[in-house]
Parts: sequence; structure tokens; C-alpha cells
Amino acid sequence: MAVQGNVTFDPLAFAEPVKDPEISELIDLETGAFVDVVSFISGRRYDRLISERVSISESLANAPRYGCALCVTPVYLVASREKRFFFRHSREDGSCPSVTRSLLSRDDIKALKYRGQRESLAHRVVKERIVRSLSADPSNEKILVEKHWRSIRDPASRRQPDVQAITVHGRVAFEAQLSTTFLDVVAGRRTFYRDEGALLVWIMAEFDPDYRRLTTDDLLFPNNSNILVVDEETTALSESTGTFYLRAHFRVPEIVSGAIQDRWKSEFIAFRDLTANLDTQTAWAFDYSGQSEQLLKQEKESAERRDDDLRQRFCSLWIGRNHHTPGGVSTEEAWRSLIGELSARGVTPPANERYDRAVTGLMNGILSAREKEPVGWDFKHLVEVAHRICDGYPEHALAMGFALRIYGCEELLVSQDKSKKWDKRARLLKEAIRAGDQRYLPDQDTLPFLKFMFPEVVKRSSDSLPRGSPSRTFEVDVGAIATTENLPQRTEIML
Repeated sequence: MAVQGNVTFDPLAFAEPVKDPEISELIDLETGAFVDVVSFISGRRYDRLISERVSISESLANAPRYGCALCVTPVYLVASREKRFFFRHSREDGSCPSVTRSLLSRDDIKALKYRGQRESLAHRVVKERIVRSLSADPSNEKILVEKHWRSIRDPASRRQPDVQAITVHGRVAFEAQLSTTFLDVVAGRRTFYRDEGALLVWIMAEFDPDYRRLTTDDLLFPNNSNILVVDEETTALSESTGTFYLRAHFRVPEIVSGAIQDRWKSEFIAFRDLTANLDTQTAWAFDYSGQSEQLLKQEKESAERRDDDLRQRFCSLWIGRNHHTPGGVSTEEAWRSLIGELSARGVTPPANERYDRAVTGLMNGILSAREKEPVGWDFKHLVEVAHRICDGYPEHALAMGFALRIYGCEELLVSQDKSKKWDKRARLLKEAIRAGDQRYLPDQDTLPFLKFMFPEVVKRSSDSLPRGSPSRTFEVDVGAIATTENLPQRTEIML
């Protein structure tokens, strides 16, 4: 039965910060950069933030990753009962105006929580099942219960795992996770066993993906979204087969409408068949991380192929129409179909007279550069198209300049510029851009269309757009426009 107040989060949903966190800004203790806490938390998927939370906690012992921006005290990530996150000082001495901890220490809280309590029956049952399962498999040796594990590096350092054994994965410590375990305890144990060259495996008595405590998530997501369970059924299977079996619960990623979605799956797996990694302290049955990355890569490649096909068909139809290629009704139908596909792709198609005119200049100019001959206008030479863009579509002059360079048109322009008019114009254009002439700012209305149709051009030109404040300084590559002179390729413009 669910404990009142617990909130279970969708692993793929973005994490949520608490409102008005006491520590609102961090300092990256390696780079010195300041980090906004709300942006840090809300910009990460829940599953990835949990994994990072464990990593941040592990780092506190030797090389803390983040500190409070006000006092530089190392911090760690915690969550409210509603699983809204915030950062807390690793120690609270009253020197910082941001107070993040109660007067009770972690040890005080733990003492209150467990005072007078002895080991629960449920905990003993899980340990006994682990021992029975290990003992049933002859490949396991030296099975010990509640025995000290002394560090080979520091005899004064030790742990007392619930169960330990020599297995096919080497020396392994098994911990039964039933009650709340503080994250620093989890992190400390991971570090200890990693330093020992051993593996720590957390075992649960049961698992419900629709009801997960934060302490369960702290084990689930750093373990490649796998949870391992030993129950009476798996124990009976181990004893009947002579092989140590567990029940693995894991997320299985799927692509739905171009995005990752998960479903949960569980299956029996032999302990020897788990993929174990001592460095990451993981032992998992299903490679969620690798599978999701592969699916996203395949989906990206598929989407790129679809986009390339749409671009090619649009450009071919545009060139055909402007070359007066016979087409009749079928051409118009093809045009309407392409417009529909662009809209479905989220690209604004030509929709009004001003926009149509801007797109016409953009398409004619860049396609002329790509084809190295005039497209859409009755000109004989590419240099005439360059002049036409500067005269009638100054907002596309930069994009045209980038296209001329990307498609290797410099020598062709020089050969066609017999009168040196383009050479002179390129000089004046560069001076105007340096002076901040607003006429040559890229057209923001048609930028999404440009980004989709000619990504190779926008890769160079999109950085020319101002972002945020209109006075933002930005850099523009204008060397492509000045094709007849070896001028500096980058200039700075103040808007």
C-alpha cells in the first residue's frame, strides 16, 4: 500500500525545482563558472538528474563538483517529499545567509529514526534469500553474512555488507534495500567497494515501477535503469536449477512519434549473465542507456533522410518551375503537396505576398550559387544574381555571401566581374556591415525556412542573428562576400 505523500515521477519528464530555493546559484568548483540552480534542475530529465545527484554526492569526499555561490561550501542535491529538488550545504556553520539544513544532523535524524529498533523481519528474510540463492550455485564461494570487510588500502576503513561472496564477477557485496538509506551512505559504499576492486549490488524484496521512493530511484537510475530483486520465487528457481537467479526490472525504450517513450519489463536472469562494471558500480540485465542512444541515433538518421528528400524535391520543383519546365496541373498539385509537407514538418511555407517575395529572393539566390548559374531570373551570369540580391533583397546578402563561399563560386564571380563592379560593391557592402547597417541583418521571418532548406548555409550564417538584447554584440563572416580581395573574414557589429 502506498505511503501517503510519496510522488512517483515519469523518468523522462523534466525535473522540478522547489520554489525559491535557499541556494539559488552554484559555483562550478572546477571551472569557476556560476550556475543558476533553477535552470540546472529544470533543464534535466528526472532520470538523468537522479544519476547526477548520486555522482555529486560521491564527489563530496574528495573533489566536490559544486559549491554555494555565496560561501563556496560544497553542496549536494536533495528533494522534498514531492520530489522537487534543491541544493543543500554539506555543512551548516551559520556563516552563509542561505540556510539549508535543520539543526539536527544526519546522524541525529538517523538515531531518532532507528533508536530502539532492531533489524526488521523483512530485512532478515531478504538476507536469508540472498544466502540461499548464492549457496545453491556452486560457482559462488566464501559466502559471509554481516562480516566486516576491511579495506586493503586502509585497515582502519571497513564496511559490513549484509552478504558478501566470491562470484563470477569477483568479490561482491550484497546490500538489501528495504528502508530509507541516506544518499551519502549509498555514495560512500559505492566509493569504498570501487576502491576495493569489488562490486556492490543492491537487492530489493520487491519493486513497483508506479510507486518508487526517491531512495529507490537513487539505486535505479545510476544502475542503467535496472533494479534487481530476490524474492521467494527467484530463490526457489535458484535452488531448483543450481544457478543464482534474480528478477530484473528495467525500462525498455521505444520511439513513438519521433520521441523516446518507456515501458517497464521484468524477467528472470542468472546472476552470471548480468553485465557488471566495477568503475561505475553497476550490474544490469538490460542496457537501457545504450538502447535508447541507438534508437535516438536511428530516428535522427531517419528524420535527416526524410528532410533531405523533402529538400531535394522542393528544390527540384523550384528549379523546374523557374526554368519553365512543362508541368501543368500536376506541377501545381506537386507544389501544394510540398507546401503541406513543409507545414507538417513545422516549417512555415510561403503564405503571403511579402513572405513569398522574401522566399523567392532567398531560393533564387542560394540555388543560383549552388547550381553556379542563375535560377529564377532571366540573367546570364551568376554575378548578376549577386547584384540582384544586394539591390532587391539586402536582408539575404549575408546568406548569399555564405552560399557563394560554401558552394565554391569565388573564382566564377571573379571571371564574370569584368567591370569590377562587384569587387567595388563587395568592398562597400563589407564596410556597411562593419558599420552596423540594419538593411543587411538576416531576415528573421524567413530564417526557419532557410535553416531547413539550406542547413549548410545556416550553419555559417545563423550566428549572425542577434540573440536577446538588441545591443548584443555578434560576429559575422563576410569574407565570402568580398571574393576578390583577401580581407579579414570576421568582423564585429554592434546592434
